[in-house]
Amino acid sequence: PILVSPHSPKRLYYASQRVWRSDDRGDSWRAVSGDLTRNQDRMTLPLMGRQWSWDSPWDMSAMSSYNTITSLAESPKAEGVLYVGTDDGRLQVTEDGGKTWRRIDVGSLSGVPAAAFVNDLKADLFDAGTVYAALDDHKSGDFKPYLLKSTDRGRTWTAIKGAPGGDDYQGLWIAPEDPRRMIAATDQGAIVSVDGARTWSSWYNQP
Repeated sequence: PILVSPHSPKRLYYASQRVWRSDDRGDSWRAVSGDLTRNQDRMTLPLMGRQWSWDSPWDMSAMSSYNTITSLAESPKAEGVLYVGTDDGRLQVTEDGGKTWRRIDVGSLSGVPAAAFVNDLKADLFDAGTVYAALDDHKSGDFKPYLLKSTDRGRTWTAIKGAPGGDDYQGLWIAPEDPRRMIAATDQGAIVSVDGARTWSSWYNQP
């Protein structure tokens, strides 16, 4: 992920396994975090109940990178409040531009698998403490989507109820003119809320 800071058009953030910052439109970069992932050796992790050798007949080049940051957001209401999500089950929060980071293992959140993939994070456009997260555990064969909300900068999270299930939520959007209007994109279409995520309607292409 890469984003332009809402607080300065010259400031860019880019993420690999750590977060990088540029204050000159990308001409130079500096790290503002260490490794925020689990930093695992993928070949040592069990797959289908066992550990496989390096020469097993599965296409390593077709697989996505692992232990990487997959989502990145900065609060437009509070400069230096950054949220990070990884593909190996971690959320990270800094409130001081990267000097210190607070880790949340997604398995500590009610009902969320331990290694769930963080598809998207969205800092609220209207409240400095609110952030939304979309996760799934497709790397383990679980395609159930999880939508979460925090109102205290990631210290506690609650599940967003009432959203239709069955598809991965790939992205979240909040209408800049109305905090009650939200859209969550899925593999098949979108779901829409006009009451602050209390209820949702499906918006799908029909076959």
